[in-house]
Amino acid sequence: MTSEFEFRPMTAAEMPSLRRLEAYVFAEAAANDAEDSTLRPEWTQAAFHRGQLVATSASYPFKLRMNGRGVMADGVTAVGTDPGFRRRGLVRRLIGDLLARARDNHQPVSILWASMGAIYQRFGYGLASTQVEYSFDPRFGAFQFGAPAQGYTRMLARDEAVPVISQLYRKFIEPRNLLLHRAPILWELPFRDGNAANPRKTHCAVHYDQAHEPDGYMLYATRQMKAPSGDAGPDQELAISDFVWGSMNGYRGLWEFVRGHDLVGQVTTAFAAEDDPAPSLLLEPRILQRRTSDGIWLRVVDVAAALAGRGYDTGGETTLAVAEDAQCPWNVGTYRLATDTVQAEAQRANTAAEITITAQGLASLLAGHAALSLLVRIGRAEVRDHRRLPTLDALFSTRYRPHCMNGF
Repeated sequence: MTSEFEFRPMTAAEMPSLRRLEAYVFAEAAANDAEDSTLRPEWTQAAFHRGQLVATSASYPFKLRMNGRGVMADGVTAVGTDPGFRRRGLVRRLIGDLLARARDNHQPVSILWASMGAIYQRFGYGLASTQVEYSFDPRFGAFQFGAPAQGYTRMLARDEAVPVISQLYRKFIEPRNLLLHRAPILWELPFRDGNAANPRKTHCAVHYDQAHEPDGYMLYATRQMKAPSGDAGPDQELAISDFVWGSMNGYRGLWEFVRGHDLVGQVTTAFAAEDDPAPSLLLEPRILQRRTSDGIWLRVVDVAAALAGRGYDTGGETTLAVAEDAQCPWNVGTYRLATDTVQAEAQRANTAAEITITAQGLASLLAGHAALSLLVRIGRAEVRDHRRLPTLDALFSTRYRPHCMNGF
């Protein structure tokens, strides 16, 4: 029972204990109590037992793109429980508190990276994106077709780089899906070297076109690898964290820059988009050793606001019902959605629904991760008339696959 626990935000003086418990739960290096944190005490929600911290949670106030439109989002993080106090409903209570707070703060969606998807699906989170990782030898990364990039790539120091790359990033994310708007602190973090979160020095490479205008950038770090015995090949690794382009010329130019590192035998990237161009450009796509796993999980906090807030490329209307939602009972009901692609309206309706969908299915649908026809096939949704599925699939389609490059 949770009645014997106190639930509240942490104080500034208590924040080091959050970092220590988080480090233990996720088996991280010992937390530094003096380490600067991006979390503010008022963003936390914790459980205390007889004055002792036993479970933590927190959330960042984000803005993300949903098919070309900006939507406020609650970015859940730092969820963990002391092993001596698990299986007592503490995480369920904490997540419920965060969802209620997100609703009060007019954040229609909640997002997170899940340590275990099984935990968060219980609370109505649905899969919203996939995380694509590459690991390849750049010597075999030639493109199958197309002319070499025009222009040049230059390495920039942080102070010179941030004004350039932040503008490129803003243009890049504008039409896309699930990428975060980045506050100044999110541009500072990659360049904080020598800490547990970023132990290697971050470099920035910017590609310029023939008119000397920036059209792409890459953030990355390098390190010496331990080569297998007898292996005389390149023994460095190049790890990419950001890869952003404004044109295919910029994309090709950055790829050529990566391949120009003759001492690098392995290139890795943990945040490639599901629709990244590389597999369609490479002479031998298998070299990428492409690995796909679950990415962002999303939870709809306010159905009407989430429906009206995202972008739509096809005009139309429908009615949609959420029949059950234990964590956000205010969502239960039927909604009418209408859009002309320029704007969308969604409000409660007292009519029969064309679509009936679970909270998890609605999250995947609005994020653009799963088409309605797929959700119907797997049992996360029902439709009154299956002949309408192609039209409804088009209504909820997205220009780009959902993708997030920020861990949090």
